Amino acid sequence: MKMHGVLGAAIAAIAIFVGAQGCSATTEAGGKSRCTPGANVFCRCAGTRAEGTKLCKEDGAGFEACTTGGGVCEGGEDESTANGEDELNPGPEEEPVKEEAGPPGSPVESCPGKPTALGTAEMIIDGDTTGAKDDLKGAPGACVVGGGGADHVYRLTPTGSGSLSVKVQGTGAFNPTVYLRTACDDESSQVRCSETTGAGGLEQFTHNVVTGQDYYLVVDGASGSAGKYKLTMKLTTGSFCGDGKVDANEACDDGNKTENDGCSNSCQQVNGDPTTGNGCPGHPVSVWPGRTVTGTGSTTPYGNTFTKTGSSCTVSESNLNAASDHIYEITPRGTGNLKVTLTPTDPTVNLMLVARRTCTDHQSQAANMCANSGAAGAVETMTFPVTSGQKVYVAAEGVLAAKGAYTIKYELQ
Repeated sequence: MKMHGVLGAAIAAIAIFVGAQGCSATTEAGGKSRCTPGANVFCRCAGTRAEGTKLCKEDGAGFEACTTGGGVCEGGEDESTANGEDELNPGPEEEPVKEEAGPPGSPVESCPGKPTALGTAEMIIDGDTTGAKDDLKGAPGACVVGGGGADHVYRLTPTGSGSLSVKVQGTGAFNPTVYLRTACDDESSQVRCSETTGAGGLEQFTHNVVTGQDYYLVVDGASGSAGKYKLTMKLTTGSFCGDGKVDANEACDDGNKTENDGCSNSCQQVNGDPTTGNGCPGHPVSVWPGRTVTGTGSTTPYGNTFTKTGSSCTVSESNLNAASDHIYEITPRGTGNLKVTLTPTDPTVNLMLVARRTCTDHQSQAANMCANSGAAGAVETMTFPVTSGQKVYVAAEGVLAAKGAYTIKYELQ
């Protein structure tokens, strides 16, 4: 019996076991990410098997806790989704959709481009820019090299929201440049660009897209080149920050990735003074159990909505307060006590907090739904009971004629 052979097999088996134990359920061998940062993925709670979602972390190598409408799963996540069962056994793949770009003079040669509906099946399009018009170029940066080269345009209409993968493989002397924009004839609307290779190279990128919104994909030629190419696109549907829908653990989602417009580009802070804050129903905020929502804002840009509550927190039929206020529409994503903390940025400004259960009804201000210490620069805090899904309305309010900037914090306890 050859003992060294047995020993080698045993060592190999141990190595495989240890390697398997060290692999994350969200990371493939070699450390490759297996989830899209910012995307929400289906999951189940252990025991109850209640359906929920989990947020892919910024590094794409793991997830936040599985969360349902009632909050974080008490018993943790069910093994079936924690171990990637759904991803590892996705079922039969859809057959790729194959098309041709079209002959010279077809819609692909100019805006608004060749109409292209994007489903979840992979789409493969063979094209040739030889003889096509040169009427587009990328925005300043890498993709501006497309100026002078013939181009093709595709008007993409996603049938669902999710991550769009785009690959363009050039042939021969054709040096492809590819960019995506939200307005066909406006280069400033460019949201993605790929120009990293040379003749016969492969250009690729991914971008989150929203159902119902058109996007314009341009296959251009760097340095005046033209020729044949293969365009491959794949839409993987799923929720993400910026899709216009508030998903589990998101404080807000206004459908864009712009900072300080009322919702941060991470969908976690409610920074800014959007027009929705100027009256009822207010600036939308979702508060989830176990999570704190913060925001920066000001009462200065707004008028006066909550006029019936005086500086002593007394509710009257008379207009006791004429100061400007910033109104927030709060959706509790769990039942408990909502704690609101308001801190003036300027220590000389006196602000107060007022809350209502019906935005336009001053009589719906109940006990503990107002806070005013009466001192300029003082931190104001109020805590009152809320029910999951039943909205309440909070005003960051000036005292008398005061107005100014502040930070605000919401906690569902």
